[in-house]
Amino acid sequence: MKINPAEAADVFARERLSAKRYGHTLRVADTAEDLARVHGLDPYRARLAGLLHDAAREVTSEEFLDLAERWGLPIGEPERESPKLLHGPVAAELARRELGVRDEGVLDAVREHTTGRPGMGSLSLVLYVADKIEPARDYPSVGRLRGLAREDLRAAAAESLRRSIAHNEERGRPTHPMSIETLAWLDEAEEGA
Repeated sequence: MKINPAEAADVFARERLSAKRYGHTLRVADTAEDLARVHGLDPYRARLAGLLHDAAREVTSEEFLDLAERWGLPIGEPERESPKLLHGPVAAELARRELGVRDEGVLDAVREHTTGRPGMGSLSLVLYVADKIEPARDYPSVGRLRGLAREDLRAAAAESLRRSIAHNEERGRPTHPMSIETLAWLDEAEEGA
């Protein structure tokens, strides 16, 4: 009997994550599935991406860097300073290598869910936003963001990025250049609409 990819991804995540992180993973998968339905996208693919998105989140900094180097994944200065930024790209590559996931849209969503990427597709936007608004998230603007996500994924992603950048500035921490580029792309697309 062949196991379906979502079931395999669930086991894959559960075996690699603490109970707390696995709970987050399930909430993100549920939220992504719901947002996909709202926006006319494939809920199965969204759920699969949600189940995989943090599968590598709890590996050590040394493992992130080792795997990324071994697999030829891009490592910039931000990733060297904070290797956990590699958890999306590493999770995507693990899903490809260990689970045989070949859906590039799903892999892109997993890869891009932390920083975003200019030109990211609808499935990537669904996962990016779902990760920010899953039911256990509790911060001042999350309710507004949840409502916005049901109306306009791009606007929700842009608002989330603005909030993240402001939060980093308040804490004196740098924002990943890809996040800044993604926000510029989203704002540019909004102005052109």
